[in-house]
Amino acid sequence: MYHISPSLPFFRRYLRGLALLGAVGCGLSGPGQNAHAQVTTSTSALDALGAPQRPAATPHAGEATSGSTGTDIPGSHAPASAIASPAALASLPPVATQPPDNPVLRPPELHVPAHPLPLPPEVKADPQARGRAERIPGGTRLHFTMQSAAMNSRMITALQTFATIMNRLPDQHVNIAAYGEGRRDDPSTPRRVALSRGLAARSVLIHAGVAPTRIYVRAVGLPDENAQGAGADCIDVTRSGVVASASTSPPAH
Repeated sequence: MYHISPSLPFFRRYLRGLALLGAVGCGLSGPGQNAHAQVTTSTSALDALGAPQRPAATPHAGEATSGSTGTDIPGSHAPASAIASPAALASLPPVATQPPDNPVLRPPELHVPAHPLPLPPEVKADPQARGRAERIPGGTRLHFTMQSAAMNSRMITALQTFATIMNRLPDQHVNIAAYGEGRRDDPSTPRRVALSRGLAARSVLIHAGVAPTRIYVRAVGLPDENAQGAGADCIDVTRSGVVASASTSPPAH
C-alpha cells in the first residue's frame, strides 16, 4: 500500500470532485433504477489530519548526512573529520623532491696478511778470497778459487753495481749460470759447488734491492758447449735477453 500525503487544498478539491461525479451518476441511472449513491464530505475531518510531513531525503553514497559532526568541506564528498589535522600532516615524513642516488657497491675488504719472503743470509766479504770480477756483455763474470764460494770485496762491489742497473730495469730479470769443478764421473759434486756459488751471488743481489722473484739461478756444474768461454771456476750474472760471451777484458791478478 502506498501512502499519499497531498496538500490539504488539493485533497479537498479531490473529494468535491468525487461528490460531483456521484451526483451525475445518480442522475444518469434514470427513475427506473433502484441504486442510489451519496457522498458526504466533512471538512472538520480534513482539518484534524493536520499538515502532511515530507519524508527525509536519503543521502547518496559518499555524501555526509545532516547529522554528521564537523563541517563539510565545499567540493568534497568527505566530512571535515576525515581530513588530517595540521599536527598530523606535520608529523608525516617529507616527500623527496628527486629520486635517491644509485647504490655504490664497494668490494669487500679482505685483510690478507702479507708473508714476505725471508731474506737469505748476507754474504760477508772474505779478505782471504782470491777471486776476481770481470765485465761481460749484459752483466758480470765472477771467478772463484778451487771448490770455494767465498767472495772478496771487489766481487761483492761488482754485484752491487749490477744490482743498481737492474733496479732501473724493472721489466727484466737476472740469470745466474753457475759452474763448478769436479770429475766427469761425479757430476753431483760440481753441481753442489755451482749451486753454492750461485746462491751466494743471489744473496748479494737481494740485499742490494733486487726482488727474489726476478733472479733465476741455474747450477750447471761442469762447463758445457754453451758456457761461452766460462771456466769451471766461474759464474755468469747477466740480465734477461743477453747471452754471455767470452771475456773482452784482460784478467786481473
